[in-house]
Amino acid sequence: MNIFNKILPLVLFLFFKISYLAQGCSQCRAQIITSNKEDFSVGNGLNTGILFLMIVPYIILFFLFRKRIVKFFKAES
Repeated sequence: MNIFNKILPLVLFLFFKISYLAQGCSQCRAQIITSNKEDFSVGNGLNTGILFLMIVPYIILFFLFRKRIVKFFKAES
C-alpha cells in the first residue's frame, strides 16, 4: 500500500497535459493580445512587472532577517 501511495501521484502527474500547468498571468496575456506587432513598450512593461515580482520577496525577507544580516556583516569586517 505504501508503494502504491508513492507511485500513484507520479503516474497521475505524467498523464496531465502540460497546458493545464502553464496557464500564465491573465494580465500579461491580455496585454500581449491587445498589443500591436510594432509596439515595443509591451515587452518593457512585462519586464518591469517580472522584476517587481522578483524583488518584493527579497525585500520582505530582508525586513524579517535584518538583525541577522547586519550581525553577519559586522562579524565579517
